Amino acid sequence: MSDTPFFESELFAELKEDLTQSSRFTATYRIAAPDYEEAKKLAFGICVEQTVECPYELVKGTPIGDTIVGQIEDLKKAEPGAYYATISYDPTAVGNEMAELLNMLFGNTSLQPGIKLMSFDLPEAMYDNYPGPRFGRTGLRDLCGVPRGPILMSAIKPLGRSPKELGQMVYDLAMGGCPIIKDDHSLMNQDYAPFEERVLQCVMALADAKEKTGKKSMYIANCTADGLQFLDRAYKAKEIGADGIMAAPAITGFTMIRDLARDPDFNLPIFLHPCFSGPQVLSRESGISPFCYYGQLSRLAGADAVIFTSFGGRFSFSRETCTNICEGTNEKMAYLRPIFPIPSGGMRWQLFKDMYKTYGADTIFLVGGALQTEGPNLTDNVKFFLEKLEEAQQ
Repeated sequence: MSDTPFFESELFAELKEDLTQSSRFTATYRIAAPDYEEAKKLAFGICVEQTVECPYELVKGTPIGDTIVGQIEDLKKAEPGAYYATISYDPTAVGNEMAELLNMLFGNTSLQPGIKLMSFDLPEAMYDNYPGPRFGRTGLRDLCGVPRGPILMSAIKPLGRSPKELGQMVYDLAMGGCPIIKDDHSLMNQDYAPFEERVLQCVMALADAKEKTGKKSMYIANCTADGLQFLDRAYKAKEIGADGIMAAPAITGFTMIRDLARDPDFNLPIFLHPCFSGPQVLSRESGISPFCYYGQLSRLAGADAVIFTSFGGRFSFSRETCTNICEGTNEKMAYLRPIFPIPSGGMRWQLFKDMYKTYGADTIFLVGGALQTEGPNLTDNVKFFLEKLEEAQQ
């Protein structure tokens, strides 16, 4: 499942360099094919399918055929039975819409087996429509008060607890010094834990903890919801006093994230959750590379941090795939700020040293259930995990 060979290849390095001289935007695809000629045929099919979606004979020799139709810029052998095709597209065919950018990168072609979107590159002029992360790594460090080293993050769970019980968890975590505390992704607007009441209880709990400790933790409210209710909840969370919001772009859509991130009246960091994204990123033969999905698309949409499932936990991403994701959060994309990678999914303190060696200092370590089960006292558990995180850096 690892895509490491591509991201370490000469093709990837050349692509990044060549794009600075190009006015078109490009996407690189992994194509399963037995030989070069078949790969070239499939690549040309992508050029047509992703743009005009009609028999090429209808536009051949016309301005549409010469400009709008995608153009094969490079086609190289990947490994036996696979090739990397780099295809360029005309930015005017996308305009200012992120929806059409996503559609052109991997619309109908996503339905064809054996083709995977590996990465994309935009000329700098296209970034006028994508201001990117408002805070990024540096801004989040300022907000949570951790100027250097990895940051500990935890989640309030499980589903089924009342707002008061969840607020008590936030209080206990904050009293232990947990810098960032988020809702579990399943906490939405259940009858036994309504959204607004939950957010209010958690905000009040943080205020109480700060009054006693003098230290400010961040509370991140899960705002994933149906349609435009996502935006309603995000603005309501801000009004109540949340320190940031979380959303699952595989459910809400990346375009909704982008609209919120570039709104000057919304001045909170945005965290992205990976739930429902598995079918898009798990296959080696199709879908979207984790580098592209969690790294590039998250930054383009304006997220400040992205959660993904780490090696060593209860999910299947390899160490190499996780490293690729981290590279995607920091890969040069014009002036967009780097964002925090957040490895998660069954993280334990016993993994901290290995995680630190792999991910480095600019990482948020998300520990949920393991922190709760370490002992009967959440506050003491946080202090213990912070000590272990400090030891891991020695």
